[in-house]
Amino acid sequence: MYIIYALLGAVMASLGTIFAKMGLKGVDANLLTAIRGITMAIIVSIAALSLGKVSVTALSSLSNKQWVYVILSGIGGALSWIFFYHALAGGSAITVTVIDKLSIVFTAILAFLFLTEKITLESGIGLLLITIGTILVAVPLDKITHFVK
Repeated sequence: MYIIYALLGAVMASLGTIFAKMGLKGVDANLLTAIRGITMAIIVSIAALSLGKVSVTALSSLSNKQWVYVILSGIGGALSWIFFYHALAGGSAITVTVIDKLSIVFTAILAFLFLTEKITLESGIGLLLITIGTILVAVPLDKITHFVK
């Protein structure tokens, strides 16, 4: 089931990027990011409340360490959106999104370093291919050939 959720998440992220790029014409990236954040907060809050996931008991069950990690995660996500929307305002949706997806590679490296998760030969090759693919999509061919010479 997690694969279906992951694919749905990818499709929704893709649609979010396309709608954002369309909405960025003549609008400040910070304003659009703020509106998106408010909209997402409302939708996520409604979903959590309607599923009965938010309660005083549930909130008080979080340890101080969990609160710190959740808040740090929120800060990281917010900064990611801010940087993404600024990049999207100036670059093509394809290039910006491909570079943004280098987060896959960064996450794998950080998970290896801090969560002691393993990077297998297969996943290492996949991460290398993601990196190479990002370079091929995001860097003009003449710059790549100039660098190789």
